[in-house]
Amino acid sequence: MDDASTGFSISIENILQVGFNHFRKAPGIFILYSIIVTIAMSNPVSGLLIGGPVIAGYYIVIRHLKDQPSEGGSGFFRSFNKFVPLLLLNLLISVTVFLIIPGIYFSVSYMFSHLFVWFFDVEPSEATRLSRKMVSGNFTQILWLSLILSGINLLGALTFGIGLLLTIPFSACVVYAVFEDVIGIP
Repeated sequence: MDDASTGFSISIENILQVGFNHFRKAPGIFILYSIIVTIAMSNPVSGLLIGGPVIAGYYIVIRHLKDQPSEGGSGFFRSFNKFVPLLLLNLLISVTVFLIIPGIYFSVSYMFSHLFVWFFDVEPSEATRLSRKMVSGNFTQILWLSLILSGINLLGALTFGIGLLLTIPFSACVVYAVFEDVIGIP
């Protein structure tokens, strides 16, 4: 994990393709989960409380589909097994994002935190440190990737929000693909 802080290079075009390949394994399951998530997080309080486990749910299913594609996308709600650390992580990230300019830096830097909590079973403060360390190796590329994914999600939002049911899980697949490429998943 420490090697990622020394710098790395990703092909944004390639990583978007890998993310799309993850998404197309079970688009219906991702869309259904996104509908459930949208309803569950329809107010700020529930978003703060369940946002962390919900985000981790995408990554769990992506990994599951990669290992056992024939079994479908079960497991979104397994993320609630680590509810407390993921809640604390979500609260920590939410506080830093409200800082506007530093919030941009922190939102990019903490992009991989949920993956560290779930796949490496680390505490939230350690997950944010590891994620920040990973991103610092190539902040500019990760920032560009974040801007591209934000643009894609904006396009999804412009379709009366319906497009977000596709773009949010696609974005999660892309973030997973970067993490798996740079860090690897046990």
